[in-house]
Amino acid sequence: MSGDVTTVATVYGAIFLGTCIGCGLTGIVFVQSVLYFKFYPSDSVSTKILVLAVWALDLMHTILIIISVWESVIVNFDKPELMDLIPRALGLSVAITAAVTFLVHCFFANRVRKLTKKWYLAAPLVFLAFLRLIAACVSTSEIMRLRHYSLFIKPFPSWVFTLGVTLSASVEFIITTVMVIFLGRSRTGFATMNHVINSLILYTLETGSFTCAVTIASLICWMVMRHNLIFLGMHFAIAKLYANSLLATLNTRKRLRADRSYSSQRDPEVYPASLYPASINVNRSRASHILGPLSPTKSTHLNVNVETTIVSVIDEPCYELDTKGDFESKDCETACGTEKDSKEFLH
Repeated sequence: MSGDVTTVATVYGAIFLGTCIGCGLTGIVFVQSVLYFKFYPSDSVSTKILVLAVWALDLMHTILIIISVWESVIVNFDKPELMDLIPRALGLSVAITAAVTFLVHCFFANRVRKLTKKWYLAAPLVFLAFLRLIAACVSTSEIMRLRHYSLFIKPFPSWVFTLGVTLSASVEFIITTVMVIFLGRSRTGFATMNHVINSLILYTLETGSFTCAVTIASLICWMVMRHNLIFLGMHFAIAKLYANSLLATLNTRKRLRADRSYSSQRDPEVYPASLYPASINVNRSRASHILGPLSPTKSTHLNVNVETTIVSVIDEPCYELDTKGDFESKDCETACGTEKDSKEFLH
């Protein structure tokens, strides 16, 4: 057994378990990709290319880590002197992980730009993501050159790998924080839109925090336990988590559209159509053309303050969904002025 690598459980066991988890996550990526192309055929070509690229890179990453485990566990079986050897496929998997991370970070940085209307908030995120990609490429070249774990954990190039993982976790944390803050500021007094914004905040926290937590855990294991491969087993899952976070974000738009449609259909049952001003009825018919027919108006005698009724229905036409499942403003400047930023998040 090589000097720096101590036990089979923390070397072969760690990468084997990481590969099994990675394969399971790849299956989820596959299902989510199929669902995306099934439910969003009218999305832009650029978004479809992004999904295809992430899907292909994730599949390639899975193949590489399987080859790495096969070479380490099967080919080098009963050869403890080769336990310190790094398979070439493993080095390539580090670069693929960085490529997937870079694409996903650029996607979310663009959403930050749309949400905040401030390009100078998104530009540093893209720059940091690009630095992470460069650091990973340097790490891959050093892995291919050194070919031994005991050499790779030396001050150089270990600090380059540390820098790459740190940048990955930092960018993910910043993106999640910025989105949650700006979405929270977009809340208004309208219950329908607030429900959609709360759903967006929840999805952002779920997809961002878990990916960030696994990346940080991998970084901590790398910093404190460099003489085993527990960090690498966690690192195998990072690319898959990023791919799933991207696809989950894209696929939840249909759910948000359904929630919005359900909330819109409830209003005619509560408020008689005779109480709506003519301009609001025109916008409601336009919404019904996009979202589908609303529930028929029921004849109900209600003692409702007219002013309260108008406030309730002003929320109705302000946000409609286009054929791609994204929000589209319908010229409601007075009622929804603060909500125009949040709708960009779904584009």
